[in-house]
Amino acid sequence: MDCKIKSIIFSIFILIIGINAKAQVLNQSLQSLRGINKAAIVVETFNQNLHDSGLKEEEIRNDAWFELQSAGITILNEKASHDISGSPYLYINIGAVKSKNDNMYAVSINVEFRQDVLLLRDDKIKYYGASTWSRSSIGIFTKDKISEVRKFTKEIVASFVKDYLVANKMNNN
Repeated sequence: MDCKIKSIIFSIFILIIGINAKAQVLNQSLQSLRGINKAAIVVETFNQNLHDSGLKEEEIRNDAWFELQSAGITILNEKASHDISGSPYLYINIGAVKSKNDNMYAVSINVEFRQDVLLLRDDKIKYYGASTWSRSSIGIFTKDKISEVRKFTKEIVASFVKDYLVANKMNNN
């Protein structure tokens, strides 16, 4: 075989391994959502730049509450979530850095489902708030378009709900 064909075969092999590994991680993320029916929603405190531009934590929390509630998840306050097995919660973090001219924002959106887990090698070791599902997005927004961050956050939370529903459909079969 010539070198070019070997290179193509090797590239295809690496691609297949990568796809298989990603599928395995996605499957594990889905499985970690099985049996969840209650959770809290935690929105990390925004920086002042986001508040000044009109984006409010309460709006983000309410959007997430509606999405989770529509999927049949009972929403708990953070304290009450610690009283149920696994202490599950949806964690939302939105960060922004304002440009020097005050008209542009670099924004990161991170949504994770966190819950307590035990390590397989030693089930006496409990890892609190482990992220078992996550999606992130970054973008550049002008000051007058910062409200679109809310839309993108809702889309990520909707992606979580979709995965949650798939996981729990798998659980019921």
